[in-house]
Order: sequence, then C-alpha cells, then structure tokens
Amino acid sequence: MTYLRKIRTLILSLAVCGVFLSAASARDVSMNFIANATVRITDGEYILFTDFPYVSGAFEHMDYQYPFFVEQDNNVTTLITSRMADHFDPEIFMTLGWKIIAPNEVVSDIEDRYIDLNIARDKIVADLELNRKIDQALKPDQIITVTLPDPIVKPKVIPMKKTINHGPMKITSIKTESAQTEHYSYILEWSDKTFYFSGDTGDVAHLSALPEVDIAFISPWLFENARKEDALPNAKKIVIYQHKDNEIIPNCFDCVVPVQGEYIAIE
Repeated sequence: MTYLRKIRTLILSLAVCGVFLSAASARDVSMNFIANATVRITDGEYILFTDFPYVSGAFEHMDYQYPFFVEQDNNVTTLITSRMADHFDPEIFMTLGWKIIAPNEVVSDIEDRYIDLNIARDKIVADLELNRKIDQALKPDQIITVTLPDPIVKPKVIPMKKTINHGPMKITSIKTESAQTEHYSYILEWSDKTFYFSGDTGDVAHLSALPEVDIAFISPWLFENARKEDALPNAKKIVIYQHKDNEIIPNCFDCVVPVQGEYIAIE
C-alpha cells in the first residue's frame, strides 16, 4: 500500500470513528490499529496511543508515516511499554507536546533530552543576540531584529504507578520481562471496557492473573508461547499486533490480524 493510500485509509478510519462517536454516547471508545504495537483509542475527548511514536521500520517492523497534524490541539497521551526503538522514538515525541506514561528508563531519557535541548537553544539565542548587537553597532540608523527559535516544550510526564487514573481511564501497569530492558504490559479500563496490551514480552507467567478483557492485544510470539502452555488470556477477542505486513499467524484461527489504519470493532 502506497504512502498516500495509507494516509487516506487512516484519515477515513479516524473520520468513521468520529461518526460513530457522535451517533453514540460520549463515553463510547473507538480504536484504530496504526502500525506495529500502536493503537489509537479515543472517546472523542481523550486520545490514547500505545507505543507511539516509534522509529519507523525499526528491527524490520512496519514502516509508517503518520499525519501528526490531525492531532494538533487534541488531548493526547501515549502509553509506552519500553524504550526500544520499535516502541518509542524520543526525537519525534519531543516535538509533539503530548503527555506520556512510560517506564523510568524512557522518562529519564526524555528529561535529559529536554535539558540538553534547552542548553543548545540557549547557546543559539546567545549567539543570535551577540550578532544582533554587532549588526546594530555597525548600522545604528536601523533597528536590527532576530527571530529566536521556539521554546523547548517540557515533557508532560504522568508518573508510573501500579494504578494510574487519567481522565476517564484506569491503567494498571504490570512489570514484565523483555530484552533486558525495563518493560511494562498494561490493562486499560475505559468506558466499561477492558483491554490488555502485552508490548514486547514473551513471558506468559502474568497472563493467568489477568482479569477477563474485551480485547487482548498480543504479539505473535506471546500468542504462540501462551498457546503452547494453554495460557492464553481470557479475552472476548484477541488482536495480534507487532506483526509484520502480510505475516501469517499459525494456529490463530479466531484472531484479528489488522492492517494499518484498520478500525478495531469493540463488541
């Protein structure tokens, strides 16, 4: 699918979600699969992304080009499972002004980036002001002005806790194993619906303690590990995410394997 077709599909899907929301109560939520481990969830007032933005194509996972302009002035939060590049891109995030819920490794990194960016901006501002003064001294009959770089937006961090209440959402963080990095899976309760997001983990140990969920979003490898150990989550629907384009998931006969931009029905 070409870039323009993907963008059209995504924007059309978001528009369809808006129609459903306006026709239903304001508490209803809708979902779109964006790419990799990214799902966009909204009730028309709040928007939650999972593992987004990430580095497009990282570790041979899905490429994407998201129209970030559609989120301008929206109330957006992103929920991050780990610092890995296929789950988070701090450089893009720092330009967005979104809120973030993330492991301490991620938060520490973006806070350090904020300090470094401010130091770099202060140096640019100082150099511009010095050059302005020199130009003003050389051209006393003119008013010399300069355009300063925009201020650096401070990251809006929502502290990681076992239970996080954020607007209409209740998020339960579950520390799970993955690639020797700090990693969390999450349970999201929103509008009388419950969702599970595995992230990158392949560890099935925590699955038996999960409540019944309306939709479980799990990776192909966690699905296979859980299937072999008869430990699949108690879910009305299983959606495979963090898959590759056109990937076939063996033994996943009742699963949903979405394409980019696809609307995920919540029953």
